[in-house]
Amino acid sequence: MSLTTQLYGGELAAWCADRFTGTAAVVALVDAATRGHRPVRPAGQVDGHHWAAIGGALGLRLAALVEPSPPYYALYGLVRAGLVSQEWAEAQAGEWPTHAQLPAAQRRRSLELRPSPSGWLDLGQPGSNGVASTPGEPVLADLMERTRRYIAEHAPAGQLGTPGAEAALARVFWVLSAFEDVYRTGEAAAVLHELFGSAVPTVDAMRAAAPEPAVAELVELARQLHTTGSVAQLRRLAGNPATGRPLGHAAPVFVHHWADGDLLISDGRASTLLDVKTVIRTDNAERTARWLWQLLGYAWLDITDRWRIRTVGLYLARHGVLVTWSTDELAARLLGEHRGRQREQARAEFLAAAERVITAEGARLPA
Repeated sequence: MSLTTQLYGGELAAWCADRFTGTAAVVALVDAATRGHRPVRPAGQVDGHHWAAIGGALGLRLAALVEPSPPYYALYGLVRAGLVSQEWAEAQAGEWPTHAQLPAAQRRRSLELRPSPSGWLDLGQPGSNGVASTPGEPVLADLMERTRRYIAEHAPAGQLGTPGAEAALARVFWVLSAFEDVYRTGEAAAVLHELFGSAVPTVDAMRAAAPEPAVAELVELARQLHTTGSVAQLRRLAGNPATGRPLGHAAPVFVHHWADGDLLISDGRASTLLDVKTVIRTDNAERTARWLWQLLGYAWLDITDRWRIRTVGLYLARHGVLVTWSTDELAARLLGEHRGRQREQARAEFLAAAERVITAEGARLPA
C-alpha cells in the first residue's frame, strides 16, 4: 500500500477524518480559488485512462521544469515490467544532469540516490530483478539520451519551450508515464502491450504512441502555466534562480516506496511542497480532503527536516491556479484551531499511527 491508498480507507484515513474537523472549510477555499478560471478541457469524450495519462505526463513535464533529474518511477516501472535489468536502470539514472557528476561507484546505484536541500538522500541498496540485459535496453537508452539532450536544448530547468518543443516533450512524457504506471499499479497499459508485444519498438514508434488530441491538451496545459503566471510564481518561490538553474527537487521521498511527493520548490533555505492535480471540478469535497491530508502527512513524515518544508500547496493545472499555506497554517486550519500545542500533539499521534501502518506494510520511517 502507500499513504495515498491508506487515505482511501485505512487507519490513517480514519484518524484524519476524526481529528481534522476543519477540513470542510479548507476544501471550500480550494474550490473558491478556481472560480473565474477557465479550465483546460479534453477534446471530446475521454475515458478514465486518458485523465490518468494526462496527469502522469504533466507530472513528468513539471518535474523536468523543476529539476533535470531522472524519471525515477518510469525507470522503476521498466524494471518491474521486466523490460530492463535493475543494473541498466541504475546506470541510466546516473546519466541525468543531477547525477552525472557522482563518483563512479555511486553512479552505478543512482536510482536509489536523490538530491535534497540537505544533501544526498540514500534510499538503500537496490535489489536485482533477476533480468539480464534485454533487447529493448539499447533503444530505451537512446530514448533517454535524446530526451536529455532535447530538454537541455529546448526547455532547460525553470523554462517552458515553444509550442513545438512542448509537443515533442508531451509525446515522450506520455510514454514515460505509461512506464511509471507499471510501477504504481503493477499493470502494463495497452500502449505498452502494443509497443513491446511482438518486437522492440523504435524510438520514433514510442514517440508516436501518444494520441494527437492528448499531445495538444498537454501543450495547452503548458501554455496555461505561462499565461496564468504560474511559472513566474514557481520561480519566485525558488528565489528567482538564474536561467537554467533548478527550481528545487522532483519526487521528494518521505518513506521509500510508500510516500513520495510531486515537486519541492526550494530557495536553499526553505521549501514549498506541491502536489499537481489535473481535475476540472474542484467541488468534490471528499477527494480534495484527501489531497489536503496527504500534503500535510508528507510534511509531517519529514521527521528529520531533510526537505525543509515550510509551505505546502496544490497546483491545479487545468486552471493554472497555485494554492499554498504555511505548513503550520494548514495544520491549524485542518484541526480547526490555532494553538501550537494541539498541532504538536496531533503530529505525534499521526506519526505514531503512521509508523504502525508503515511497519506493517514492510516499509520504515526515515532515520
